Amino acid sequence: MHQPLVAAQEALKNNQAEQALSRIREALAVAELTSAERTLVLRTQAVAALKAQNWNLAIEALEHLLSSPEVTAADRLPLLESLISAAQQKKDHAKVVKSARQYLKEGGPKPVVRLVMIQTLAVMGDHKQVVNEMQEKVRLDVAAGLKTPEQELRLLAVSQRQLKDNAGYQSTLRRLLEAYPSKAYWAEVIQRLAQQVSLNPRLELDLYRLLDQTDNLEEAGDYTEMAQLALKAGLPAEALRVMAKGFDVGILGQGAEVAAHNKLRTEAQKKVQEDERSFAQFEQSAQDSTAWAGVGNVYASQLNWAAANVAYAKALAVGGVRREPELRLHHAISLIKAGQKDAARQQLAAVQGDALAVELASLWGLLAR
Repeated sequence: MHQPLVAAQEALKNNQAEQALSRIREALAVAELTSAERTLVLRTQAVAALKAQNWNLAIEALEHLLSSPEVTAADRLPLLESLISAAQQKKDHAKVVKSARQYLKEGGPKPVVRLVMIQTLAVMGDHKQVVNEMQEKVRLDVAAGLKTPEQELRLLAVSQRQLKDNAGYQSTLRRLLEAYPSKAYWAEVIQRLAQQVSLNPRLELDLYRLLDQTDNLEEAGDYTEMAQLALKAGLPAEALRVMAKGFDVGILGQGAEVAAHNKLRTEAQKKVQEDERSFAQFEQSAQDSTAWAGVGNVYASQLNWAAANVAYAKALAVGGVRREPELRLHHAISLIKAGQKDAARQQLAAVQGDALAVELASLWGLLAR
């Protein structure tokens, strides 16, 4: 055995993998090899087969080694890594997963092995196992103080959607938004909020405000709907500003709806002029929390954040607040706009009792970070 084995090792040094495999076959043909001798030859065969890209032979040699009592526990992990690599090359997905699980079970330290297993499960379409393994990876990342990479979270989200796990998908989408905020994630989160059956119609304008804040007003209908909601809420200054923005970016004033866009803008302008004549008297007569909240909303629509915050604070101080979650949400947004983020966070934390208002407060909290 010794002579062909040494020749095989020499061939490997000279990058002659096929010649090495030929000499190894000679070594394995020797009669009555001991277990230790066979293990030594198989180690060389595994190396040569990997170099020769003979994946079937490499897998066979590695599996024999892993079943050998001559192989120590410390040696098993590198062998399993090689087996996973060979199985990947052969596209033997089941073997990749099986070997990766064994590697992790035996305490393998390389995180990439779990990721390889998860990616392979995704290729196999085993979305339930993808979710299970990704949730474990996220848990381990959190425990280690690591941020799970965006592509891995997206992999989890895809599998959750395939499984129609809406709650799980929502949770992962929120994690993506928190860790990797982007215009696209904001748009989807807000869109999903808008599709809730229990949507509080009084807060629909606030959904559009979030779209505006995250640069997600993109269609003409977005601008006109937001403007109409602002007019309905008695906030023509906000309606006019939204329309002006739509015209400025070239989304409004185009196509077959030009006349409708101009009509809505003219209506907003007229309402603004009416407000200018009546608002001072409205503010002077404000006494209860509802009136002061209305004053705050008007000032906020005019982007006068300092005055808005004074009015909102008076509304809370008077007491007997109707729709308190809405008031606190609007006060918090105004504080954020005024740069008073610590005070804003206190108000956001106090938003309770309305599921949509609570969720909106949570999202504004992300923007206030």
